[in-house]
Amino acid sequence: MDSLWEAVKSQEYFGPIEDLGDEGAGDEDDWLATGYAYNAKVLRRPELSPVKRGRPPKPIQLGTLTFIVRLCNIEEVEDKSVDWPWLDQACLILGWRASDAPNDYWEIENFEPKDENVASIAHAGSGLWAWPLNGKYYSYFFSIPIFALRNEHDLKKYALRPLKALFDSEDPVAAASEVLKHVPTMQPLTR
Repeated sequence: MDSLWEAVKSQEYFGPIEDLGDEGAGDEDDWLATGYAYNAKVLRRPELSPVKRGRPPKPIQLGTLTFIVRLCNIEEVEDKSVDWPWLDQACLILGWRASDAPNDYWEIENFEPKDENVASIAHAGSGLWAWPLNGKYYSYFFSIPIFALRNEHDLKKYALRPLKALFDSEDPVAAASEVLKHVPTMQPLTR
């Protein structure tokens, strides 16, 4: 997770990043958390006006990124009809929201099979999952089994480059079939 976070902070993939903090799942007294997340804002620095002087303009938020290492569920899954592959397999979840709302990002709890989450998360195709808002997909993510990421090369190939391409895409659902074609994304258990 540290290698992933360092690569994101390097600005090689997303440009300026602002740390929104991290999150652990489970109780604070737990020796081991069931998941761990990093959250960040993706920023764009406005062009400097040759006429205006003084302070540079504030960066503009383009969206948020979330990286979650999910080891297991917080609670036992009661609804056996939930068709989410991350419920029984350790994975890296890479999520994003193209939003200028400052604290609008995925949280570990969003991936638990609770009523609102089950009603909202949908497989958009090609290993891309989404959360709709007002009938349109609003937030996206894909997940990769932890053991598919054997080294830094795999991290860049299967996580960072596809995330960057989908984040930059006007239509992530349409782009997913090509972008995620060679990525070992987690698919619905039943097809």
